[in-house]
Amino acid sequence: MQKLNKVFLFLFLFFTSSLFSEAIVNVEDLRRDGEVGFFANISGSLSLSRGNRNRDSFSLQSSFDYNLDNLETFVVLKRSEKKINKNNYDSATLAHLRLNFLFDSDPSLETFIQYSKNPFRKFNKRELLGIGARFNIGKSMKAGIGAINENEEDLNSLSDNTLRVSSYLHNEFVIEENIIFDLSAFYQPSIARLNDFKATLIGQFNFQINNSFKISVQYNTFYDSRPPSDAVKREEGLATLFSYSFN
Repeated sequence: MQKLNKVFLFLFLFFTSSLFSEAIVNVEDLRRDGEVGFFANISGSLSLSRGNRNRDSFSLQSSFDYNLDNLETFVVLKRSEKKINKNNYDSATLAHLRLNFLFDSDPSLETFIQYSKNPFRKFNKRELLGIGARFNIGKSMKAGIGAINENEEDLNSLSDNTLRVSSYLHNEFVIEENIIFDLSAFYQPSIARLNDFKATLIGQFNFQINNSFKISVQYNTFYDSRPPSDAVKREEGLATLFSYSFN
């Protein structure tokens, strides 16, 4: 009965929170650290409403891990879209590839490439190329430090290339056997301009319904001290995500 109550609670949260925003891709939550083999995961959400305004939105995300004893490979792809009366008012595309080279002891060496496109958040595209060190701190905490080259283009086709420090901290807290609170923080200051930085905080409750199916409720906040023209510096979101693992 207690587990059923939790399921009903999070189904309610899905139908309320999914109306507000889209989940940020939580790379650290998706990765299968320390596990050898091939893993696949698909997640998404769908919302439809009809009345004075017809609203449709969907989000589809897939991730794949191929891990060996000395190399972990991770790929995530995402596409989302929102429409009112068939007019698109929000869309996003993301592709992320990460390689983590493992050694006998910490740290490991990771490198990644990412492409994202979101014209409704005032940038036409954002391309990242990064490299850094990854540390295991205790049983559940991960940390990373490195450098990224960022290439952004706004809606006016103005480009900005920035070299940034890349740092992150990730930890998982076991609430119950099937409930985990996942916390990820990212900080990316410019090397050349101290007043230019990006920061992201993601807090996420993961409900493991069974070995394959998971419901996640996520709060995220993103801050950009030098956003594209006409864009706000801070964005917040609350979203629910349904995930299915094929392994």
